[in-house]
Amino acid sequence: MENNQVENTTNFNKQDDSANEQAQIRNKPKLIISSYKIQPKMVEAGKDFDIILTLYNTNAQNAIFNLKVSLDQASSTEQVSGNNKAGSETAYGNEGSVFTPVERSNTFYRSAIYPWNYSTETIKMNVLPNTKAGNYQMSVNFEYEDYLGNQYQTTESIGIPVVATAAISTSDINIDELFVGEDTNVSMNIYNTGKDNLTNFMCKVEGEGFDVDENSHFIGNFAQGASESFSFNMNPKKEGPLKGKIILTYEDSKGEVHKEEKTFKKQVQMSQNENVDENGNPIESTEQVEQDFNMAPVIGIGSIFLIVLLIYFIRKRSKKKKNKELDLDEN
Repeated sequence: MENNQVENTTNFNKQDDSANEQAQIRNKPKLIISSYKIQPKMVEAGKDFDIILTLYNTNAQNAIFNLKVSLDQASSTEQVSGNNKAGSETAYGNEGSVFTPVERSNTFYRSAIYPWNYSTETIKMNVLPNTKAGNYQMSVNFEYEDYLGNQYQTTESIGIPVVATAAISTSDINIDELFVGEDTNVSMNIYNTGKDNLTNFMCKVEGEGFDVDENSHFIGNFAQGASESFSFNMNPKKEGPLKGKIILTYEDSKGEVHKEEKTFKKQVQMSQNENVDENGNPIESTEQVEQDFNMAPVIGIGSIFLIVLLIYFIRKRSKKKKNKELDLDEN
């Protein structure tokens, strides 16, 4: 990563005026960072990276002598998710630096940089493994002299983006015994075991030969060290082996999309419910059919008896009524 934008604060410190005061020059030399690179561009926690600094003496006449350059961490803007407020700044100045130089100190020296000249230095650094993802600032401090021995101090800042390693782990997929046409709960626990806060976390289930009540679940922000769970009810449609998979997708702090799949297999048995067929459809039991069949003649005979009895009473009543009418006529 190359960046020409740096913050610059300069304090031209002269030695105190005295009887032995040195002569001062009007055209004071000035040193800046003309550009810098971070390799790789996105620094990962726990790994090494290079800072390539290019220094430039902007003065057209006066050289810079006895240059000492030191690097110190300034502050950071930590990436947050979940209930934390996005963009909150956290200064790490009192917590110690997350960067350490590799096989050297944080200081280097140049005897001179002449007018309008450049000087490049590469510093290998390491990021502590437990460093949180964020944008970190590093101060680059200059101490140098002009040709008369006057001393100057300059501080500039560079930015170093740090990303953490994204990693998740899961429990075993918990599936009870499966029966045709019966709902069974399936569940799995998910853990963010990496050093990164994950976003757009989604869980899905896919497969054939079964229905589910909820085939996807959106978690969203998944903070470092947090745990979640994904569960659904599965209803197998036929007897035999059943296969499926749970798909987990998410983004890390670099914006990269990750995809992981967890497969599961299970044998589906015939339903223990006698009123369900092999396809999960309700059926009548054999005993019920036999009972209905055996009761049919009884019901038929009883119906005929009732009809005959009803006809008998109707005729008897009609005859009685007719006889009564005849008696009235004779009188």
